[in-house]
Amino acid sequence: MDLTKLGRTERVLAIVGLLAFIDSFLPWYSVSFKGELGVIAGGSASANAWDTGFWAWFPMLLLFAIGVLVALPAVGQNISLRGGFAAIGAASLLATIIVLIRWLTYPSVSDAFGSAGADFGTYIGLILCVVATVFAYLAFTAAGGTLNNFAAAFKGPQPQEGVTPGGHYIPPGTTAPPGEQPPTWQQPPQI
Repeated sequence: MDLTKLGRTERVLAIVGLLAFIDSFLPWYSVSFKGELGVIAGGSASANAWDTGFWAWFPMLLLFAIGVLVALPAVGQNISLRGGFAAIGAASLLATIIVLIRWLTYPSVSDAFGSAGADFGTYIGLILCVVATVFAYLAFTAAGGTLNNFAAAFKGPQPQEGVTPGGHYIPPGTTAPPGEQPPTWQQPPQI
């Protein structure tokens, strides 16, 4: 394993993927109740992401898959992912939205008899999703991508649209004034 083949973003995403897998076993939802004057004992119970349901374990598994995908070059497996960091960012954003919806749809109770609601695993999962989304977005923009040409990241360079000698893709419909360099967008590094 050669970690020098991974950039900072790939390392962060690999660590986030590993932490997301670990987080899936932490308590995501908990219920606690108080006893009734010695008649019924109080107690608590919690459920991890795997017990909470698809909307909890799927985003963590998605982050784990992203972490494995970006770490493959460290073990000598080079792959090409269409869209590069744009695809990783979209998947991370999807995971973020799913965890946020899962958190907001938990049954929540807090009264004199006990409480129920999200536990710290949910919050950690949400933080990991946001970190993955931010790092993927920063890597996408560092490679020259913008939200305006997000869809162009998923298309390969088309000769009829024009490719500059440096390999920069010129999105359809963009032109440059005479004597100026046309606006270019460089395909993000392939993972």
